[in-house]
Amino acid sequence: MRKYTIIATLLMTASLFLAGCQKDDTDFDEVIAEYEAQPDIDIRWDESAFNEEDDVPITDENNEYYNDYVENTDFSRSITINYNGETATVEGTVSGVLVETVGAHVSVTSAKGHVNYILTGNTSNGSFKVYSFNKFCITLNGVSITNPTGAAINNQCGKSCYLVLADGTTNNLADGPTYTEVELEDQKGALFSEGQIIFSGKGSLNVTATGKGAIVSDDYLRFRPGPHISVTSSAGNGVKGKDAVFIDGGVLNIAVNAAGAKGINSEGQVAVRGGRTTVLNSGNSRIENTDTTTCAAIKADSVLLISGGVLRLKASGEGGKGINCDRSITMSGGDVAAVATGKKDIGSPKGVKCDDTITVSGGSFYAYSAKAAPVDAAGGLTVSAPANTYVYVTKKRSVTIKF
Repeated sequence: MRKYTIIATLLMTASLFLAGCQKDDTDFDEVIAEYEAQPDIDIRWDESAFNEEDDVPITDENNEYYNDYVENTDFSRSITINYNGETATVEGTVSGVLVETVGAHVSVTSAKGHVNYILTGNTSNGSFKVYSFNKFCITLNGVSITNPTGAAINNQCGKSCYLVLADGTTNNLADGPTYTEVELEDQKGALFSEGQIIFSGKGSLNVTATGKGAIVSDDYLRFRPGPHISVTSSAGNGVKGKDAVFIDGGVLNIAVNAAGAKGINSEGQVAVRGGRTTVLNSGNSRIENTDTTTCAAIKADSVLLISGGVLRLKASGEGGKGINCDRSITMSGGDVAAVATGKKDIGSPKGVKCDDTITVSGGSFYAYSAKAAPVDAAGGLTVSAPANTYVYVTKKRSVTIKF
């Protein structure tokens, strides 16, 4: 009799369970897929060594990039600025160049071109500002500058600024949380320039931004092979070149967490042909009036061109994008991983979002999104190569293309 009682109890329990399941509209396949679909690539700040070939300067004066090489200009005239706490001392003079100091805040007014300003020492309340009619060079030779009320380095010249990191040195630039504005002058970041900035040398640079952006040019930015640059920003973009951003080499680590901020941003093109670039963006979407701005590891208002290098891009904030491009993306080489792990609320997180076409003809391409489509390309994603030369794998949360 006891045996039949146990069987009846089991049957009743099973029927109640099944009845409960019938009322539960949970899609367990969706739940399992959600937990199983994790990104294949772990993206994190990367300080490891990076081997790359030395950059050979272009010697053809007719080449459009000839002037982007500091080696092609004679900067033998130099002035050294030594920062020492609350003061700064000046060594060397150049006719036509006026150097003024107020404490450790240094201002240069130059009517002479081709001058090398060598910065060294430390200050927690200083800056370096340049007014010049001609291109010039700044060599960071083991310097640490924090400006509590503005940009650490502020170039008000629209000509080329060659920023050289002296071999083997570590350099630090930081702004403060509140800027003292100067009438008719911009200072949009801890390192700001009206003209283009070309980074070179085999030293390291750390830029910390708490008031505005970190590295900002109202022209273009070029990163040559050699420098190791680390950027953190809690207030604005990590790296912005208004006209363009060119990454030819070097190591570039960027971490930003401001709402709506971009790791790398340009109103023009972004072109990557070398180096190792890692961007971590943990910022959430920003709402201004009725406009929503989402974060992105890379945001290009024009085209994105990738022909080499390593790109590791992660957006972990709500609605963030690994790559967000307003025009076309063309990839012919390199190694790209764009990951979005944020929530979907007012913004939709995407590994890669492109308002035009994406064309891949070489390299390795990986896109992932935890909460939405990994790739959103208005003009479609095309692999431009013979079918037997690549692997193309699509999953619910990821797209992988390997040559």
